[in-house]
Amino acid sequence: MPQPPSPLPFPLSGGPFRYSEAKVAGIGRGRLRADDIDHPHHGLYAPTAADDIVARCENLVPLLGEHAWFSHLTAARLWGMPLPFAWKADESLHVLTLAAAPPMRRRGVIGWETSHTETPREMMGLIPLVSASEVWAQLAVPGSTGVDPETGAKRRLSREWLTAVGDYLLTGPKVDGTRHPLCTVAELTESVARRRRARGVVDLTWALELVRAPVHSPKETEMRLGLVACGLPEPDVQVPVMTSAGLRHADLGYPGARLLLEYHGDQHRTDRVQWLEDLTRRQLFEDAGYRVMEVGAADLKPNCHALAARVRRALDGSAFAAPA
Repeated sequence: MPQPPSPLPFPLSGGPFRYSEAKVAGIGRGRLRADDIDHPHHGLYAPTAADDIVARCENLVPLLGEHAWFSHLTAARLWGMPLPFAWKADESLHVLTLAAAPPMRRRGVIGWETSHTETPREMMGLIPLVSASEVWAQLAVPGSTGVDPETGAKRRLSREWLTAVGDYLLTGPKVDGTRHPLCTVAELTESVARRRRARGVVDLTWALELVRAPVHSPKETEMRLGLVACGLPEPDVQVPVMTSAGLRHADLGYPGARLLLEYHGDQHRTDRVQWLEDLTRRQLFEDAGYRVMEVGAADLKPNCHALAARVRRALDGSAFAAPA
């Protein structure tokens, strides 16, 4: 039976390393071709293959240099931004170089460059990346989300998706039951202002006027924008309702008409606990004197026309009277 490869020395077993480092440690090219060593980039090796985007970024970090930062689609993934397509293991990494440094040219990397040295950026552990508000603006540029595999066209986010991502950034992910915003409206505004006449600025300006917080899902954004596009007044987001069980928040609503809209994704049907919670929420809202309109994915595709007609009829009818 073939003998298993010898263990790597400690300095090389904890993360990516260069060939020069392996050579100093006495590791030859034959050992580097073993199955337990990944070769993600020319001149770079890793003790294990990367199986998620964080690991793939960490494997590239030693090759970045001081003027290169993860950006565009890759940074959006790292920030947890909602996007219309899921991550794939072969997705190229986007890297932005600053200070007139040449763009990175490597297999599996899409290189960008900018002369704007003031581009805001941060560290996420060991990973250097562009700030959340700046990444939001980058997603309006053709090619920022890669290439359509069927047509070959350079992809970018639509203005509606830019709004949904902006809503997410202003609301923030939930950590230990608390939302932590990733940026402010002022930071989004500054990112748009830095672009002036650049590509995508028209869509960014449109989205900037419509970002709201708190918003807990892209579907809530889609429903809100769809109703407005149909000529309805803009509904409030996360409408507070004092119920017999305490304060609850509906996804969207028109408080003056005592009308609430609740979006239910498929997990609301398949998760029994979620389904029971939804039933209780509806009863609490109705007991508080509100009409509840439940909305599903079919109500938003291909448009919101039928849903808007239902909402319009509800708004034109007599509003629920406030409980005594």
